Amino acid sequence: MSARFEPSSGESAAESENKPDVGFVACIEGGVLEAQALLLFESIRRYTGPFKNCSIYALSPRAGHGISRHAGKKLDKLAVEYSDIILNTECPEYGSANRVAAAAHIEATRRHDILVILDSDTIFLREPREFVLSPGVDAAVRPVDVKGISTSGRMDLFDTYWRDLCRCCGADYEGIPWGKSFIDCESIKANYNGGLVVVRSELGILHRWADFFFKSVREGLRPYADGPAFQAGAGWVSSEVGKFWGSNQAALSVAIWSTSTRVQELPMTYNYPLHLHSRIDPALAADVFPSLVHVHYHWLFGKDSLSANPLFLRDGPLSEEQRAWLCSATPLS
Repeated sequence: MSARFEPSSGESAAESENKPDVGFVACIEGGVLEAQALLLFESIRRYTGPFKNCSIYALSPRAGHGISRHAGKKLDKLAVEYSDIILNTECPEYGSANRVAAAAHIEATRRHDILVILDSDTIFLREPREFVLSPGVDAAVRPVDVKGISTSGRMDLFDTYWRDLCRCCGADYEGIPWGKSFIDCESIKANYNGGLVVVRSELGILHRWADFFFKSVREGLRPYADGPAFQAGAGWVSSEVGKFWGSNQAALSVAIWSTSTRVQELPMTYNYPLHLHSRIDPALAADVFPSLVHVHYHWLFGKDSLSANPLFLRDGPLSEEQRAWLCSATPLS
């Protein structure tokens, strides 16, 4: 089923003419992910300025994870196009694989200059001006928060995984440049957080991302032999699923650099890792935090975490209206 996007009745002719040709893509499933995705879509409609009437696509790409009737009605109200076509059949146990499959599907079936792929546990607070890519940019991303499965070179524990991934995908390992992780500032081969990915859709980056990722799954490549168990935005991740953790982001980096060298690192006000706020250098946080554009809050809108959520600090990024909105919309469950 689907709800087709139409410009809001309050959209002026000038707004319609100046609206960027951008499509937003995120996954939605029954449970907490449903509440998170609805909050994300509402934040787009409320706070993104000229992007507020852009197309939004919500997908439930694996079997058995459909949404409630209430969510369907809310998507209609928000003019979000919904699809429950089953796309993730090769790695349904790994929730992040949904995003990869969904992104490739929208790239193949919808026409936009720019596509923005989002994690559902994120919201917008301000206009994302950087989404209008300059002529010399084909993709805009943020580096991974911490090193994780990134490689720091030949002696790194995960370097073999990266080399095997490149070999599996016919990609050039040496063509991936060096970068730094955001929080722990480790020198790594460029690796990007999949919670916010901005691309020119005509280049096929998202198709290549899905092709590379699912090919690696079929080849039996896993970053971990014994996966970690930990908390993520949609709940706890088992050790079995943890074997895959980070693999979709590695495939994203390989896909981007196999397609274009015109890659922009988005400012720190985008995809801000709220769960790691206390680990960010205080001087840097003081400069960045009040002006956040896009926030990756993970589990911090849940009942047990809400009281410690730094987003609600008085010197934080929320306007009074945004504070009232989020107070009324949370906790999420």
